Amino acid sequence: MKISEIIAKVEAYHGPLEEGRRTCDIVQYGDPDKECTGIVTTCCPTAAVIRKAAEMGYNFVLGHEPLFYDGWDETDWLKENGVYQAKKQLLDETGIVVYRDHDHMHNQRPDGIFSGLTKLLGWEPYVTSDGFMPGCVYDLPATTVGEMAKHLAKVMGISGMRIVGDPSMEVTRAAVVFHFLGTEMDHVGIDFIDKNDVQVIIPGETVDWTVVEYVQDALTLGKKRALLTPGHFNWEEPGMAYMAQWLPQVIGNEVPVTYVQSGNQYTWVDASKN
Repeated sequence: MKISEIIAKVEAYHGPLEEGRRTCDIVQYGDPDKECTGIVTTCCPTAAVIRKAAEMGYNFVLGHEPLFYDGWDETDWLKENGVYQAKKQLLDETGIVVYRDHDHMHNQRPDGIFSGLTKLLGWEPYVTSDGFMPGCVYDLPATTVGEMAKHLAKVMGISGMRIVGDPSMEVTRAAVVFHFLGTEMDHVGIDFIDKNDVQVIIPGETVDWTVVEYVQDALTLGKKRALLTPGHFNWEEPGMAYMAQWLPQVIGNEVPVTYVQSGNQYTWVDASKN
């Protein structure tokens, strides 16, 4: 099966985008008319993921995020950039084709990324919202902020979780909430949190002077709030892991499909210890 045929099947499965909408869902690199030897699903098509795909003998990386450090994968500004040139050389040497499945994935109903996250968290029975924008509320069995953070980290395949709040605080309501990027959408997100009395907020991106400050003030003023910040890619990674489960059926089990984690972007140094 050609890679272009796989892309067409994936887009048809998700459903069409609005007519005339500019989309970032493009073949980011390579020739899609070649025969597919295997598919790697991942959140971000990093150089490490590309190398892993090549080692596996797969020639198609199906990612969710940009390949070349720009939301539209425009590369004119990178022509003299050494890292760009090295990554391009890696792609040329391996023959890997990279396609971005972002807008179609999020346009699917329910949202393909967050329905996957919900399923892998085991939270499907606890959903109380109709959709995922600007957030999705879960009424959960009683737990603590710390235990919830550990559960998320395990599902996301990371070793830790940044927390704003008290890890020992008992909670029963959480929400996956859209990115906080310092725009007017932050007003919508904070309003959603307040109106739904969300105790544990799990966003993708955060800005210190909007939602983080809001949570700090809420705690000081006696409100039950906590913020778990796994990071954008870790937050969406389970959706691409889940894709590796349903994609074989969509393409008729024609080629192997494997999820490869793009990995936590951050590590920490504990400066409190000598």
